Amino acid sequence: MFKAAASGKLTVVTDTLDTFTEKGVRTASGEEIEADIICACTGFRLSVMGEIPFEVDGKAVDWHDTINYRGMMFTGVPNLVWVFGYFRASWTLRVDMLGDFVCDLLKHMDDIGAKRVDVALREEDEGMEILPWIEEDNFNPNYLMRDIDRLPQRGAKPEWRHNQDYWRERDEIPATDLDGDEFLYDGKRRSETQKLAENS
Repeated sequence: MFKAAASGKLTVVTDTLDTFTEKGVRTASGEEIEADIICACTGFRLSVMGEIPFEVDGKAVDWHDTINYRGMMFTGVPNLVWVFGYFRASWTLRVDMLGDFVCDLLKHMDDIGAKRVDVALREEDEGMEILPWIEEDNFNPNYLMRDIDRLPQRGAKPEWRHNQDYWRERDEIPATDLDGDEFLYDGKRRSETQKLAENS
């Protein structure tokens, strides 16, 4: 097949298959393509989180109901970091950064005695536009676009999207303020805990 392609004898037709015929296949547009070999390559359906049935407090998690924090955590889903690399750069560049982030987060939780961490929208995020998981002009293969409603959503602010820019994230992710209002520890923001401590 590769030799035929290199010699210019191979043609590629992109269309929807209507039916098989005696000589090959007929497409939805009515074109009949004679073929000696037919390979069925119809794409696939995304397996979000490996189809693992996640539950929080007895309720099934619908990933599309969540908003993704920096492409690694999800609103309403505690103690979970999604280690997901880059589409347009080395996958491991981001994986290494997220590994360091997880270690820093776990150490911070130990330091403050927290057993649970969630991410949540902040007061400043009120009214923020909620959008599909990734920008269509950033990454748009058909398998992703047809199942985009199965993936988490993103916010219009940088903290609430899966950035594809290593040069930006290599500074931003290590500098994440783990006491920021986007983090809830055992159900409370650190700013709220500190105010209670000051007033007691």
